Amino acid sequence: MTPQAFFAFALTLCSFFTLASKAEVIPLSSFNQMPLVVQPSLSPDGKNIAVITNRGEQTQVSVSPYDNPKEIVPVAGLDGAKYRIESIAWANNERILITVTQPIKYLYYQLRTSHIYSVKIDGSSLIELKSKKRVKDNLDAYRSSPHLLSLLDKEPNHILVTIKDWQDEYYSSVYKVNIETGDFKKYIPNGNKIYAWHVNTKGEVLMARGTDRNQKSGMDYFYTRKNNDDDWQLIKKRQAYADETFAPVLYEQENNSVIVISNYKLKKNALWRYHITSDEYELLGEAPDLFDIDGAITRLDGDTRTVVGFSYTDHFKKRVYFNEQAENLNLQIQSIFLKQGLQASIYDWDKNRQRFIVYVVSDTQPGQFYLFDKKVNKLSPWYGQYPSLKKHKLTPVRPIEFKARDGMVLYGYVTLPEGIKNPPLVVYPHGGPYGVRDTQYFDPFVQLFASRGYAVLQVNYRGSGGYGDKYLTSGYSQWGRKMQTDIIDAVNWVKKQNVVDTENACIVGGSYGGYAALAAGYQTPKQFNCIVSIAGVSDMERHVSTLRRFSGTNAFIENAINEDETDFEAISPVDNVNQFEAPVLLIHGKVDQRVSYRQSENMYEELKDAKKEVEYKLFEFGTHHLDDAVIRKQAMGLMIEFVDKHIKETPRSK
Repeated sequence: MTPQAFFAFALTLCSFFTLASKAEVIPLSSFNQMPLVVQPSLSPDGKNIAVITNRGEQTQVSVSPYDNPKEIVPVAGLDGAKYRIESIAWANNERILITVTQPIKYLYYQLRTSHIYSVKIDGSSLIELKSKKRVKDNLDAYRSSPHLLSLLDKEPNHILVTIKDWQDEYYSSVYKVNIETGDFKKYIPNGNKIYAWHVNTKGEVLMARGTDRNQKSGMDYFYTRKNNDDDWQLIKKRQAYADETFAPVLYEQENNSVIVISNYKLKKNALWRYHITSDEYELLGEAPDLFDIDGAITRLDGDTRTVVGFSYTDHFKKRVYFNEQAENLNLQIQSIFLKQGLQASIYDWDKNRQRFIVYVVSDTQPGQFYLFDKKVNKLSPWYGQYPSLKKHKLTPVRPIEFKARDGMVLYGYVTLPEGIKNPPLVVYPHGGPYGVRDTQYFDPFVQLFASRGYAVLQVNYRGSGGYGDKYLTSGYSQWGRKMQTDIIDAVNWVKKQNVVDTENACIVGGSYGGYAALAAGYQTPKQFNCIVSIAGVSDMERHVSTLRRFSGTNAFIENAINEDETDFEAISPVDNVNQFEAPVLLIHGKVDQRVSYRQSENMYEELKDAKKEVEYKLFEFGTHHLDDAVIRKQAMGLMIEFVDKHIKETPRSK
């Protein structure tokens, strides 16, 4: 964006403030709910929709008849705050598979066991699909957790799952499971240190991804075989952080090729067909400009799996279909909603491609699902994710582009509350950090802040995903360094636009965003009135030590974090508490698997000892994300109360 474009942007914002009326105060209860409907999925015959529903404090799996869509009947639910419904899938037209996780502890580790349930669409015959073998401790229970691998098209009453079997040195083994009786039978043993399995176009497990005993090597080995009785053949080796990326999507046995997502040649993720015999790549699709593709769109046609397109994200997710008919339908649906300023995409469809679920969203409208019946050419609304917000006017989210102090062009978003001149600022850095990014989509946290009169700044600092290799890798080794100064550079850029009061600002973040918030506490102690860290890292040395205990992270530590050349004390907030000036709120879940709650606990103790103003809330069954109805209500309430207190009630002069 040129300086002239910046100036025009600022003028537009100023005009916006002048013309707008003061925004209504939307109740907190409209934002702190879990989405009403999540992961709707059409049955193969298109007669029913399975969906995860959140009603008040209860999460359930429900079924809605396509021909009577307003009827929605619960078929299974959770008992207790510690359980999470992670996903659902149709096993066949009559049965739904439900994956549930629960926390367990082994020594100092927080783990989550996975459980798969099979239930009829009327709620009857609910059974857990679990191995009959005895488990000796919580670690064994974790390893014995089944994970859904594939449905079996020709055997609709069976599925394939993976388990870390002690007989295979706790590498991944494949089991065949009867979804009506729960019987387990070993389907594929593991003889090559396999940790991921992949299917071919017929759903057969004829491709695998393994490693070697030296976990520091970062080496992946890819194998294929002709049939279930054939020996595995090594087709490719890949060195992490050295060779091109290689993420298999589908093994095409018929022409000895693999469809993969790779950054080969283009230096950004694109969709390729890798020809095994010739070791050559054939480009199938790429996103425009510098954007990575997010993933492939795979569907089942008859008994054959095919890759029908891919998706990528500019400000919103875009889907591109290879089939002309499917692409035309996608574009037609998009055009209907674009006239209303909404983004629409085909979310799911039945086996015959006659009935569809369409997802519609924007920055100012929460997700709304529609049903489209191709036979009768009828498009009708179904359920929305935040129905209580439907009657309220939300705040537009505007893309920004600016240069960091070293000249790198960065991207982000600014949300400006209506009717308030020079509103105070909430900086809201995303988690990750690597490969994750903010988008222009509706976000309940962003809109909550805006509804309370705060401008919100989101920064896709270097290391964020979606913008190609250079953008991603420029963030390597930059924890607490350039990734941090990118956030401050964004604040300074917004300040120059003269539309936001950056002298009254708080920084709020989760995960890496929580780390960034804490890092700001000692690196720029006078910049923020308050700091909120949700599941944030405070002690980098301890965090890296924890990561190292888990397989598959050594290459990440050595390349992305660069342990050998990093002064952990210099970039760890817990070692720099004496420099803090702003009050701090720490929020953490005790069963967080990604960042130990000890990170917040130790930070709290150190800040207290240093006589700093600090509050700490620990949720007994809280995970890394605020994904429980009760926890989200409490945490969001604590967060907005803390920010209000330190910006509106006691703004400090700087």
